[in-house]
Amino acid sequence: MRKQWSLLLVILIGGMLSLSAQETINCPIAFDEVDPFDSIRTIASEKVALGYLIPSKYETVDGPKIIEEAEAILIYSENDSISGFFFNLVMPEYKLQPIPSGINVKMLLDDDSIIGLYNFPDEGEFDRTINMRVYQHTCAVPLDYFYKLAYHKVAQIRVEYDRQNRTLKLNDKQQEALRTAIQCVGRQIGLYPINP
Repeated sequence: MRKQWSLLLVILIGGMLSLSAQETINCPIAFDEVDPFDSIRTIASEKVALGYLIPSKYETVDGPKIIEEAEAILIYSENDSISGFFFNLVMPEYKLQPIPSGINVKMLLDDDSIIGLYNFPDEGEFDRTINMRVYQHTCAVPLDYFYKLAYHKVAQIRVEYDRQNRTLKLNDKQQEALRTAIQCVGRQIGLYPINP
C-alpha cells in the first residue's frame, strides 16, 4: 500500500512539474483572428528584428536616422479548404530593386543546409520617415520547411534581386528569437511540437 502511495505521489509531482513547465513557455502571438466575411483564420507571430542597425536616408540633426536592417513575421492562414504558412520579410533598400517572383529568398540553417522559399514580391513602397523604399517579401513556407525552421536556427537569409544579392546575418539572439516566433505560431495551431 505504501509503494502505491509513493508511486502516486511521484506521478502527481511529475505531472505538476510538467504543467508548470508548459505554463512558463513564453509564446507571444501578435494576433489570432477570424475574418467575419470569409471565415479565414489568421495567426501572426510577433515581429523579429534581423541583421544589423543601418543608417537610413533620413537625416536628423545628429546624422542619419538609424533603423533595423530587416524585420520578419511568420503568418499562418486557414479556412475550410486551404491552409498555409507565409514568411514575411520586410527590408528597406537604398535604391529601386527589381525582383521577379520565384525561389529567390534563401535561408542558411545552423545544420549548413540551405532552403529556398518561393517569393511573391511587391514593388516596394516609399517610406517618407526613412526616405527609402521598403520591400515586403512574402514567401510561401511548405509544411516540411516549417518543421525544419522550427527545429533549426536560421543563420543567414539571402534575397536575390535582379541586380544584386542582399545577405542578412543573424546574431545568436536573433536566431533564437526567429525560431521561437516560428514555434509559437505552430503551438497556437497545434502543429508544434509533434507528439509521438
